[in-house]
Amino acid sequence: MIRKLLMVAAAIAIPLGGIAVTAVTGSAVAGATPLAITCHLSAGTVTFATPGLSGNGSITSATTSSSSTSAETLSCGSAGTGSSSGQSIVTDNTACTGTNAPEPGCTLGQYSYDTVGGFTSGSSTLWTRLSKFKFKIGTTTYKAKSSSSKQTVCGGIEGGFVIKGKLTAPAAHAGEATKLVVCFSGDSGSHTTDNFTTDFGNASSNPLIVIATAGIDPTLSKVKIS
Repeated sequence: MIRKLLMVAAAIAIPLGGIAVTAVTGSAVAGATPLAITCHLSAGTVTFATPGLSGNGSITSATTSSSSTSAETLSCGSAGTGSSSGQSIVTDNTACTGTNAPEPGCTLGQYSYDTVGGFTSGSSTLWTRLSKFKFKIGTTTYKAKSSSSKQTVCGGIEGGFVIKGKLTAPAAHAGEATKLVVCFSGDSGSHTTDNFTTDFGNASSNPLIVIATAGIDPTLSKVKIS
């Protein structure tokens, strides 16, 4: 379902609402001094497609589903303050191949979505769902194009994902690397404990757990430009 995200946010276009900016080494054009900006965001929220993530997911006749991220304020150290807009992340649902396949409740002509397994397996392709993202620091708007994504464990305790890419604007810094890190802390939903990582890990074996929202950790979530 990370494919649904953040499903980003992410993120990223994740969801850029709820993500931070971190600097990475890249080559500036036209002799411009490479950027080195790190921004942390205000605590944000990712809202998964209704009713939320669960072990068995949900069944629908729709071919796509949509998750969203909240708008965020960015704290970028000496670079000042910034912002990123909330976003909607649309992902393809999984076609049912027969009765209870690939998920319980499936029938031909229907689609499955919001499974914890799908969220995990979709992490490597999340960047294609959040192929572009932008944020503003001061009066400057930064735009990035994503190129890869993967799951990560933030601070050794929180589940999350990383999306890498390169700036496309401003022109003087086109090609410099970007790295978006989104870490999940609290959550809400049926039979949740306000700990996304714990609830996500237990959802496969406990069908009562449905994670409607996940909190974005403002301490560990970030984006780098360099």
